[in-house]
Amino acid sequence: MAFTVSYALAFFLRFDLHIPLNQLANFLVTVWLVVGIRLLTFLYLGAYEGVWRYASIADLSTLLKAMAASQVVITAAVLFLQHANFPRSTLLIDAALALIFVGLTRFGIRMTRQWRQQGHPQDLPRLIIFGAGDLGETIVRDMQRRKRPTHKIVGFADDDHAKWRMRIHNVPILGGRKELPKLIEKHGVDEVVVAVNHSRGPLIQDLIELCRKEPGRKVEFKTVPTIEETLRSDHTHQKGFRRIELSDLLRRKPVATDLGAVKNLIAGKTVLVTGAGGSIGSELSRQILRFKPSKLILLEKHNTALFYIDRELCAVKNGTCLVPAAGDITDPDLLDNLFDAHKPQLVFHAAAHKHVSLMEANPQEAVKNNTIGTHLLAEKAARYHAERFLFISTDKAVRPTSVMGVSKRMAEMVIRALAPAAETKFLSVRFGNVLGSSGSAVNIFKEQIAHGGPVTVTHPEVTRYFMTTQEAVELILQACSMGSGGEIFVLNMGEPVKVADVARNLILLSGLEPDKDINIVYTGLRPGEKMYEELFRSNDVRQDTGHPDIFAALPEEADLAILRNHIESLRALCSQADPAPLLRKIQQLVPAYTPSAVHAAQPCPCDQPSAIAPVSDLAS
Repeated sequence: MAFTVSYALAFFLRFDLHIPLNQLANFLVTVWLVVGIRLLTFLYLGAYEGVWRYASIADLSTLLKAMAASQVVITAAVLFLQHANFPRSTLLIDAALALIFVGLTRFGIRMTRQWRQQGHPQDLPRLIIFGAGDLGETIVRDMQRRKRPTHKIVGFADDDHAKWRMRIHNVPILGGRKELPKLIEKHGVDEVVVAVNHSRGPLIQDLIELCRKEPGRKVEFKTVPTIEETLRSDHTHQKGFRRIELSDLLRRKPVATDLGAVKNLIAGKTVLVTGAGGSIGSELSRQILRFKPSKLILLEKHNTALFYIDRELCAVKNGTCLVPAAGDITDPDLLDNLFDAHKPQLVFHAAAHKHVSLMEANPQEAVKNNTIGTHLLAEKAARYHAERFLFISTDKAVRPTSVMGVSKRMAEMVIRALAPAAETKFLSVRFGNVLGSSGSAVNIFKEQIAHGGPVTVTHPEVTRYFMTTQEAVELILQACSMGSGGEIFVLNMGEPVKVADVARNLILLSGLEPDKDINIVYTGLRPGEKMYEELFRSNDVRQDTGHPDIFAALPEEADLAILRNHIESLRALCSQADPAPLLRKIQQLVPAYTPSAVHAAQPCPCDQPSAIAPVSDLAS
């Protein structure tokens, strides 16, 4: 219809609304040709495939290409027919009118949607977007497309002075970060969305601190997933705004992962994950499933945790056979049955007793599970010819001061002892605290804030390494694909962070003031805890692996292996009620271990202050 009207109107305009009879004949003869060629050309080039409500520059480009192509064909066809006194100028007028009609049809709907948004009630939350780049532009474009807008966009803020007083989709860029408090007050802003892709941790901290110092209107800070997060995440909740999380404030660069190498490692294999219901084990299982193993065995002794991870993965298993196995890694019959029935080719050992303070009070259980259990599982893997065995260790195994740390260090030594003689490639990976893992300090801080405080920290100067669960697991999988056997891989944890700063940031992210709305109380280090954690010791040999976030360490106890006779001795000592002989044996095996005095007579732990620091390790 638009092409017919535009062609007719072209003739009327060419002859001042009075078409001579001979030209009317030209119109009637050629109109079917012009309209037919345009329709066929537009169909062939996909000009009718766009969704009008989302019309964009790409759609306009397609229209221009279709119009140009059809115009060339029409001109050639009309000239070939050689109609008498045919007004060639009508072809140009027709092309311009047809483009206007077709363009208005498509872009009018989008313009109408934007006008409707501007006409909505003014009681919507008022929003400033910090970051006038690609991510910020995407937010505005997405919000302008919505039938029912949820926010009123006041404008952008950006540190690039060259962008100030410019507009993106008719939204003004009002200033930089220093002007942000004044802009919030002037425009009655309710929310600030940080829309930057890189190095946003320091930026978010700076913005929050800047607005906190300026008296005036309180705002809620939010962010959106970066492009990298969106590409590597399968979670639908990642879409749209979300509240600032502690992980956003970490001074970390994005993790580089060779997905091809990980896929080659896992695809089509039978994989066993121990501790599959824990923080690291569950995320390992999720990410392993993405690479389509033929079979995934989930070994977990906590039935409820196993039930939930099995139920979650069943919904997205993509042809992988899932085997939920309820049981303990210290059960030799269970392990024999699992390895004999399923022949796992890859073993990811994430099961552990991880809580420092609990293991200080129960050293026998720590050694039985973390050391003896690891030895049993590793022996089964070697006996049944698994291709790779990766043990997840901890930074607390470096110069350990806790039973949990030294039990993990002895497990590393077990793995190194088995590596030279086995077909299986035995590997260990060592890293620090994972944000939000079960029983971690961050979760306890959140509980304390929710109850009105106080937030308890052991010492104002205590520091820990932190990374997200997803980052840790990506690097675990990468390390497993790289190892040739016997290595202890150390993940790059970035810069250590003061636990007091973590507590303070969590209070700020809750919209409260530290030491005003919520007090921070310091209670002193608990038995087994350090002021700071280490990833390497001074005598360790640090080796480059070719990956920027993964290193290899050759420990000073490299020549000392925990063999079967040591394991049997430890097993016998674990059966005794008195932990002292066990601790003396541990010191012989790991001279760097400096035990806590907690095992001597002491008051009931319930009588001690509830001090919280990142005292838990990674996997459970």
